Amino acid sequence: MHRLIAAWVVAFGMVAVGTGTLLAKPAESLFTAKKIDGAELRFIGNVPVAILTGTPEEIGRQHAELLAGPGKGMVEFPKRFAERFGVESFWPLVTQAGKTLISRAPQAHQQELAAIAANSDITSDQLAVGNTLLELRRLGCSAVVVEPARSKTGAPIFGRNFDFPTLGDLDKYSMVIVYRPEGKHAFASIGFPGLVGVISAMNDAGLAAGTLDVERSADGSRKFNPNGEPLAFVFRRIMEECTTVDEAEKLLRSVKPTTWMNLTVCDRNGGATFEITPDHIERRNAENGIVRCTNHFRCDGMSVGEECSRYDALEIDDLADKVDVREIQLALDGANQGEMTLQTMIFEPRDLTLHLAIGKPPVSLNKMEKIALAPLFK
Repeated sequence: MHRLIAAWVVAFGMVAVGTGTLLAKPAESLFTAKKIDGAELRFIGNVPVAILTGTPEEIGRQHAELLAGPGKGMVEFPKRFAERFGVESFWPLVTQAGKTLISRAPQAHQQELAAIAANSDITSDQLAVGNTLLELRRLGCSAVVVEPARSKTGAPIFGRNFDFPTLGDLDKYSMVIVYRPEGKHAFASIGFPGLVGVISAMNDAGLAAGTLDVERSADGSRKFNPNGEPLAFVFRRIMEECTTVDEAEKLLRSVKPTTWMNLTVCDRNGGATFEITPDHIERRNAENGIVRCTNHFRCDGMSVGEECSRYDALEIDDLADKVDVREIQLALDGANQGEMTLQTMIFEPRDLTLHLAIGKPPVSLNKMEKIALAPLFK
């Protein structure tokens, strides 16, 4: 397994360099509004929103029937990347690594992936690789939580940029998928078709979360724990099973993480960042009513002392004593990474409201579509 992981790192370590279009060119109409039994794909403003309901098998079938077209383009991205940079010889190892990691995901999520494959021309191998890239791909990203005492609304506000090299096309695939799993919390995942794990999301209890990658740690842990549970699926479990930041922390401490990662979490009362390695999990709470996070650890024993201009840009004290959604967006714009900033979102957990900007990067100053999630969760 260590050899597989090493091969994957080699294969995907160059994604931030070079240019060119690696995704298949999307059709003129990439997403098509439609309804099927138990599910729907609609547009809210310019945002495609899929609503999936039921058992893992039902949700997987609905995902396939609504999103198989754009999903095929998404799951082909890793292979196209490998071909573009001449590392396709690693592909069998990359695929086996993804399959091994997926085998450690919760059974319900494996069933969902199997149903997607069974009802589309997307293979289980493609889904395995596409849904475990979080373990190895280096993401940018910035996040800030404003607690109630610092908010003009008197309620917490959680803003987040998702940064990733689009290579000309990835931004066209941004969407919201609302999951209503049987017996679990409903949640809205901001991501891409074919992605079953969570990178940004909020559930029906008002618990929101966003991942932020980390490259260095002072805790002496290895970069990968090949026996861990894939983090994108751990974060999905948080959405399905938890209602508060404290509950999210308890779940995180119950699993074996695969790699280094920051996870910023916010509930109806406030937020925190969890600094995660295979050996340690540290919690960093708000300072002066603000939680800031980029791509570095900052807790004692975890931080290597890195500075970050994007972290500095999220200093809300420079804006006002109390801030609102627009001022959070301005702070996120100050932390944008140009052509990598393809999603900017702001969660209002008490109101179950999502403000989302997508489109051609950078999107951080784009008009944000206001999406009321409560009706979609029912």
